[in-house]
Amino acid sequence: MAAARRNTRRPARNVQLRERAAALRDSFLGVTQQLLLGIAFIGLAAGGFFTWEALRAMPVERIIVTGKLEHLRQEAVRSVLASELDAGLVLLDLRALQARLEELPWIYRASLRRRFPDTLEVAVVEQLPIARWGDGGFLNHEARIIEVTDSERWRDLPQIRGPQGSAARLMSQYQRLLEQFRPLDLTPVVVQEDEFGHLSVTLDSGLELQLGNRDFAGRLQGFLLLWRSELAEAELAARRVDMRYEGGAAVAFEGIGQVAGLVTDSQGKVAR
Repeated sequence: MAAARRNTRRPARNVQLRERAAALRDSFLGVTQQLLLGIAFIGLAAGGFFTWEALRAMPVERIIVTGKLEHLRQEAVRSVLASELDAGLVLLDLRALQARLEELPWIYRASLRRRFPDTLEVAVVEQLPIARWGDGGFLNHEARIIEVTDSERWRDLPQIRGPQGSAARLMSQYQRLLEQFRPLDLTPVVVQEDEFGHLSVTLDSGLELQLGNRDFAGRLQGFLLLWRSELAEAELAARRVDMRYEGGAAVAFEGIGQVAGLVTDSQGKVAR
Protein backbone atom coordinates (compact mmCIF):
# COMPACT_ATOMS: atom_id res chain seq x y z
CA MET A 1 0.00 0.00 0.00
CA ALA A 2 2.84 2.42 0.93
CA ALA A 3 4.54 1.75 -2.39
CA ALA A 4 1.33 2.53 -4.23
CA ARG A 5 0.99 5.80 -2.42
CA ARG A 6 4.55 6.83 -3.30
CA ASN A 7 3.89 6.05 -6.97
CA THR A 8 0.80 8.28 -7.02
CA ARG A 9 2.74 11.23 -5.51
CA ARG A 10 5.55 11.09 -8.10
CA PRO A 11 3.41 11.96 -11.16
CA ALA A 12 1.86 14.88 -9.31
CA ARG A 13 5.28 16.19 -8.29
CA ASN A 14 6.57 15.75 -11.84
CA VAL A 15 3.65 17.78 -13.17
CA GLN A 16 4.39 20.58 -10.71
CA LEU A 17 8.04 20.63 -11.70
CA ARG A 18 7.16 20.76 -15.38
CA GLU A 19 4.72 23.61 -14.77
CA ARG A 20 7.34 25.55 -12.82
CA ALA A 21 9.89 25.00 -15.56
CA ALA A 22 7.42 26.15 -18.21
CA ALA A 23 6.59 29.25 -16.17
CA LEU A 24 10.29 30.08 -15.75
CA ARG A 25 10.85 29.55 -19.47
CA ASP A 26 7.90 31.77 -20.40
CA SER A 27 9.06 34.42 -17.95
CA PHE A 28 12.57 34.29 -19.38
CA LEU A 29 11.26 34.52 -22.93
CA GLY A 30 9.03 37.45 -21.98
CA VAL A 31 11.91 39.34 -20.39
CA THR A 32 14.11 38.53 -23.37
CA GLN A 33 11.47 39.79 -25.81
CA GLN A 34 11.00 43.00 -23.86
CA LEU A 35 14.75 43.48 -23.71
CA LEU A 36 15.07 42.91 -27.44
CA LEU A 37 12.19 45.31 -28.14
CA GLY A 38 13.81 47.91 -25.90
CA ILE A 39 17.12 47.50 -27.68
CA ALA A 40 15.38 47.77 -31.06
CA PHE A 41 13.52 50.90 -29.96
CA ILE A 42 16.72 52.47 -28.68
CA GLY A 43 18.41 51.57 -31.96
CA LEU A 44 15.61 53.12 -33.99
CA ALA A 45 15.59 56.22 -31.82
CA ALA A 46 19.34 56.54 -32.08
CA GLY A 47 19.19 55.99 -35.84
CA GLY A 48 16.41 58.56 -36.17
CA PHE A 49 18.34 61.03 -34.05
CA PHE A 50 21.51 60.68 -36.08
CA THR A 51 19.49 60.84 -39.31
CA TRP A 52 17.76 64.02 -38.12
CA GLU A 53 21.07 65.53 -37.10
CA ALA A 54 22.47 64.66 -40.50
CA LEU A 55 19.49 66.32 -42.19
CA ARG A 56 19.77 69.37 -39.97
CA ALA A 57 23.38 69.74 -40.93
CA MET A 58 22.57 69.46 -44.65
CA PRO A 59 23.62 72.83 -46.10
CA VAL A 60 22.14 74.70 -49.03
CA GLU A 61 24.77 74.42 -51.74
CA ARG A 62 22.78 75.88 -54.64
CA ILE A 63 20.08 78.52 -55.13
CA ILE A 64 18.19 78.29 -58.43
CA VAL A 65 16.22 81.41 -59.39
CA THR A 66 13.57 81.18 -62.11
CA GLY A 67 11.43 83.91 -63.60
CA LYS A 68 12.00 86.78 -66.01
CA LEU A 69 14.59 88.66 -64.00
CA GLU A 70 17.67 90.49 -65.15
CA HIS A 71 20.98 88.85 -64.24
CA LEU A 72 21.78 91.49 -61.63
CA ARG A 73 18.43 90.97 -59.94
CA GLN A 74 18.89 87.20 -59.86
CA GLU A 75 22.17 87.82 -58.05
CA ALA A 76 20.36 90.20 -55.69
CA VAL A 77 17.86 87.45 -54.83
CA ARG A 78 20.69 85.05 -54.04
CA SER A 79 22.39 87.70 -51.94
CA VAL A 80 19.24 88.32 -49.88
CA LEU A 81 18.77 84.59 -49.25
CA ALA A 82 22.42 83.81 -48.51
CA SER A 83 22.27 85.50 -45.12
CA GLU A 84 19.20 83.44 -44.12
CA LEU A 85 20.46 79.91 -44.83
CA ASP A 86 22.36 79.06 -41.63
CA ALA A 87 19.58 76.71 -40.47
CA GLY A 88 20.28 74.28 -43.33
CA LEU A 89 17.95 73.04 -46.04
CA VAL A 90 15.53 71.06 -43.85
CA LEU A 91 14.87 73.70 -41.20
CA LEU A 92 14.49 76.65 -43.54
CA ASP A 93 11.39 78.76 -42.84
CA LEU A 94 10.15 79.05 -46.41
CA ARG A 95 7.25 81.36 -45.51
CA ALA A 96 9.59 83.81 -43.82
CA LEU A 97 11.94 83.73 -46.80
CA GLN A 98 9.01 84.32 -49.16
CA ALA A 99 7.91 87.35 -47.14
CA ARG A 100 11.49 88.63 -47.10
CA LEU A 101 11.73 88.45 -50.90
CA GLU A 102 8.31 90.02 -51.46
CA GLU A 103 9.45 93.02 -49.44
CA LEU A 104 11.80 93.84 -52.31
CA PRO A 105 10.15 96.62 -54.34
CA TRP A 106 10.77 94.92 -57.68
CA ILE A 107 9.37 91.48 -56.76
CA TYR A 108 5.62 91.00 -57.01
CA ARG A 109 5.42 87.36 -55.90
CA ALA A 110 7.90 84.67 -54.81
CA SER A 111 7.60 80.94 -54.08
CA LEU A 112 10.26 78.61 -52.68
CA ARG A 113 10.72 74.86 -52.40
CA ARG A 114 13.43 72.44 -51.29
CA ARG A 115 15.04 70.08 -53.77
CA PHE A 116 17.11 67.50 -51.95
CA PRO A 117 19.85 67.00 -51.25
CA ASP A 118 21.23 70.55 -51.40
CA THR A 119 19.17 72.93 -53.55
CA LEU A 120 16.70 75.74 -52.85
CA GLU A 121 14.49 76.68 -55.80
CA VAL A 122 13.07 80.19 -55.98
CA ALA A 123 10.43 81.22 -58.52
CA VAL A 124 9.78 84.96 -58.75
CA VAL A 125 7.37 87.19 -60.62
CA GLU A 126 8.81 90.62 -61.24
CA GLN A 127 6.89 93.81 -60.61
CA LEU A 128 5.93 95.43 -63.90
CA PRO A 129 4.92 99.09 -64.03
CA ILE A 130 1.78 99.98 -65.92
CA ALA A 131 1.84 103.72 -65.28
CA ARG A 132 4.18 106.49 -64.21
CA TRP A 133 3.37 108.11 -60.88
CA GLY A 134 4.19 111.74 -60.20
CA ASP A 135 7.56 112.94 -61.40
CA GLY A 136 9.67 109.83 -60.98
CA GLY A 137 7.70 106.92 -59.52
CA PHE A 138 5.91 103.98 -61.10
CA LEU A 139 2.76 102.04 -60.24
CA ASN A 140 1.88 98.38 -60.77
CA HIS A 141 -1.66 97.15 -61.49
CA GLU A 142 -2.47 97.21 -57.75
CA ALA A 143 -1.43 100.87 -57.48
CA ARG A 144 1.63 99.94 -55.42
CA ILE A 145 4.57 102.27 -55.92
CA ILE A 146 7.48 100.24 -57.26
CA GLU A 147 11.08 100.82 -58.27
CA VAL A 148 12.46 100.24 -61.75
CA THR A 149 16.09 100.04 -62.79
CA ASP A 150 15.71 101.70 -66.19
CA SER A 151 13.15 104.49 -66.03
CA GLU A 152 13.91 105.53 -69.62
CA ARG A 153 12.60 102.16 -70.77
CA TRP A 154 9.16 103.00 -69.36
CA ARG A 155 8.91 106.63 -70.42
CA ASP A 156 6.01 105.93 -72.81
CA LEU A 157 3.74 104.62 -70.06
CA PRO A 158 0.69 106.73 -69.18
CA GLN A 159 1.13 109.35 -66.48
CA ILE A 160 -0.94 109.46 -63.29
CA ARG A 161 -0.63 112.43 -60.96
CA GLY A 162 -2.42 113.24 -57.74
CA PRO A 163 -2.13 114.13 -54.06
CA GLN A 164 -0.53 111.75 -51.59
CA GLY A 165 -2.76 108.78 -50.84
CA SER A 166 -4.75 109.04 -54.09
CA ALA A 167 -2.81 106.46 -56.13
CA ALA A 168 -5.23 103.55 -55.62
CA ARG A 169 -8.32 105.59 -56.50
CA LEU A 170 -6.72 107.20 -59.55
CA MET A 171 -5.45 103.82 -60.76
CA SER A 172 -9.00 102.46 -60.49
CA GLN A 173 -10.33 105.43 -62.47
CA TYR A 174 -7.59 105.05 -65.07
CA GLN A 175 -8.49 101.38 -65.58
CA ARG A 176 -12.16 102.33 -65.90
CA LEU A 177 -11.22 104.90 -68.55
CA LEU A 178 -9.22 102.29 -70.46
CA GLU A 179 -12.17 99.90 -70.41
CA GLN A 180 -14.68 102.49 -71.59
CA PHE A 181 -12.45 104.21 -74.17
CA ARG A 182 -11.00 101.12 -75.87
CA PRO A 183 -14.09 100.40 -78.08
CA LEU A 184 -13.96 104.04 -79.25
CA ASP A 185 -10.25 103.89 -80.11
CA LEU A 186 -9.48 106.51 -77.46
CA THR A 187 -6.45 106.17 -75.20
CA PRO A 188 -5.86 108.12 -71.97
CA VAL A 189 -2.21 109.11 -71.56
CA VAL A 190 -2.47 111.47 -68.56
CA VAL A 191 -4.84 111.22 -65.60
CA GLN A 192 -4.40 114.04 -63.12
CA GLU A 193 -6.15 115.21 -59.98
CA ASP A 194 -5.43 118.66 -58.51
CA GLU A 195 -5.44 119.72 -54.87
CA PHE A 196 -9.17 120.39 -55.05
CA GLY A 197 -9.98 116.91 -56.33
CA HIS A 198 -10.74 117.97 -59.90
CA LEU A 199 -9.95 115.20 -62.37
CA SER A 200 -8.64 115.87 -65.86
CA VAL A 201 -7.73 113.40 -68.58
CA THR A 202 -5.54 113.91 -71.65
CA LEU A 203 -6.00 111.53 -74.59
CA ASP A 204 -3.32 110.46 -77.06
CA SER A 205 -5.01 112.70 -79.65
CA GLY A 206 -4.32 115.72 -77.47
CA LEU A 207 -7.94 116.15 -76.37
CA GLU A 208 -8.30 117.41 -72.78
CA LEU A 209 -11.28 116.11 -70.82
CA GLN A 210 -12.39 117.81 -67.61
CA LEU A 211 -14.45 115.60 -65.28
CA GLY A 212 -14.46 117.69 -62.11
CA ASN A 213 -14.48 116.45 -58.53
CA ARG A 214 -17.75 114.55 -58.31
CA ASP A 215 -19.93 112.04 -60.17
CA PHE A 216 -17.04 110.48 -62.07
CA ALA A 217 -19.17 107.67 -63.52
CA GLY A 218 -22.03 109.94 -64.60
CA ARG A 219 -19.80 112.52 -66.27
CA LEU A 220 -17.80 109.81 -68.00
CA GLN A 221 -20.99 108.35 -69.44
CA GLY A 222 -22.05 111.85 -70.54
CA PHE A 223 -18.79 112.27 -72.43
CA LEU A 224 -19.14 108.86 -74.09
CA LEU A 225 -22.64 109.80 -75.27
CA LEU A 226 -21.37 113.14 -76.54
CA TRP A 227 -18.46 111.51 -78.34
CA ARG A 228 -20.58 108.93 -80.12
CA SER A 229 -23.32 111.33 -81.17
CA GLU A 230 -21.36 114.50 -82.02
CA LEU A 231 -17.62 114.56 -81.62
CA ALA A 232 -16.43 111.34 -83.28
CA GLU A 233 -17.69 112.47 -86.73
CA ALA A 234 -17.31 116.23 -86.27
CA GLU A 235 -15.61 118.15 -89.09
CA LEU A 236 -13.30 119.81 -86.62
CA ALA A 237 -11.43 117.91 -83.94
CA ALA A 238 -12.35 118.69 -80.38
CA ARG A 239 -9.40 119.89 -78.32
CA ARG A 240 -11.11 120.39 -74.96
CA VAL A 241 -14.30 118.99 -73.43
CA ASP A 242 -15.52 120.22 -70.06
CA MET A 243 -18.13 117.97 -68.46
CA ARG A 244 -18.51 120.00 -65.25
CA TYR A 245 -21.86 121.46 -66.31
CA GLU A 246 -25.19 120.25 -65.05
CA GLY A 247 -26.74 118.32 -67.93
CA GLY A 248 -24.30 119.58 -70.52
CA ALA A 249 -20.73 120.23 -71.65
CA ALA A 250 -18.52 122.93 -73.11
CA VAL A 251 -16.44 121.96 -76.13
CA ALA A 252 -13.55 123.81 -77.75
CA PHE A 253 -12.65 122.80 -81.32
CA GLU A 254 -9.37 123.05 -83.17
CA GLY A 255 -8.96 126.31 -85.06
CA ILE A 256 -11.99 127.97 -83.42
CA GLY A 257 -11.61 130.43 -80.60
CA GLN A 258 -15.16 130.12 -79.28
CA VAL A 259 -16.53 127.33 -77.14
CA ALA A 260 -19.67 125.47 -78.20
CA GLY A 261 -22.12 124.55 -75.47
CA LEU A 262 -23.80 121.17 -75.79
CA VAL A 263 -26.58 119.93 -73.53
CA THR A 264 -28.57 116.71 -73.25
CA ASP A 265 -32.34 116.70 -73.25
CA SER A 266 -34.63 114.54 -71.07
CA GLN A 267 -34.15 111.56 -73.42
CA GLY A 268 -30.37 111.81 -73.19
CA LYS A 269 -30.01 113.15 -76.73
CA VAL A 270 -27.50 115.89 -77.42
CA ALA A 271 -28.85 119.27 -78.48
CA ARG A 272 -26.91 122.39 -79.39
